[in-house]
Amino acid sequence: MLTLPVLDELPAGYFVEESPGGVAVLHADVLEPLHDAGFGPDSDGSLAPSALSGRKPLFQIEAGGETYLLRRFSHGGLLRWLTGARFLDAERPFRELILSDALRRVGINTPQVVAARARTNMGIGWRLEIMTRWIKDTIDLGYVLGMAHRGELAPTIASCIAFEFGDLVRRMHLHGCVHADLKPQNILVSRSALEGGEVRLWVIDLDRSFFTQALGNAERRSNLRQLYRHISRRGKEHRAHLPRTDFARFLRGYDPERTRWKEDWREISAMRPFGSSLHRFGWLLERLFSSNVDPRVSGDVIYPHAPPPAPPAS
Repeated sequence: MLTLPVLDELPAGYFVEESPGGVAVLHADVLEPLHDAGFGPDSDGSLAPSALSGRKPLFQIEAGGETYLLRRFSHGGLLRWLTGARFLDAERPFRELILSDALRRVGINTPQVVAARARTNMGIGWRLEIMTRWIKDTIDLGYVLGMAHRGELAPTIASCIAFEFGDLVRRMHLHGCVHADLKPQNILVSRSALEGGEVRLWVIDLDRSFFTQALGNAERRSNLRQLYRHISRRGKEHRAHLPRTDFARFLRGYDPERTRWKEDWREISAMRPFGSSLHRFGWLLERLFSSNVDPRVSGDVIYPHAPPPAPPAS
């Protein structure tokens, strides 16, 4: 098995396991329980499809009394229909592990990555996977927007969450981190926040995200523009959007000094609303061939990252 150069950059506490079919990196804390559950470089053990919400395909495994989620990498947009789950770059999950660890070290909440894996895919490319601890009692921000639109969330709570979301992105940008897929679905919100409790947020799905030593206005606004483009598109399709008042609240959290929000807003709002033609074509294919209705819009699943609510007493 060819050793990947990125493995030399792993943070302390991770062990590398290689086999003819792949390479896996496991954290010392979960090494034994995952082995007991049969998980390794080329074995899934008791890994099973997960009913939790998240980027599909999503799996989970019970090990040592804890639940871990495994996300299998998949292409977005048009590439999803052309290449499936094959990737040429085997280092991507390990780079995500390294970046996730760096974010946690500077105080940005993100689920701990406990394992990452790259396996040969029938001799053509790689199948890539990353495993994290399950953050219980959370809901992704996409659901929160849908709840707010349906009148299931108090406006004051929605505004507070929008402010904290802005603060989270501010802190990421302050440390030079650009999220490659910044959108509400990639932000987890504590379930208690929906009832007026403390708002806690976690950022997830950091594939292709990166750090830069000097994050300039162009990169910063491009990242914000990406977020606004996604929210605008969903607003036109599903009416599950972030109202301008709450986006203003987001900007207040992002720019607490109130020194650049006006210029930021001009740059963010003065953009093409639906991205490139390739992205638009990929979105069209998803709408035409996907049989699933997004529960963030329908409200069919209320707490996708939490155990289902108990049935009413008879």
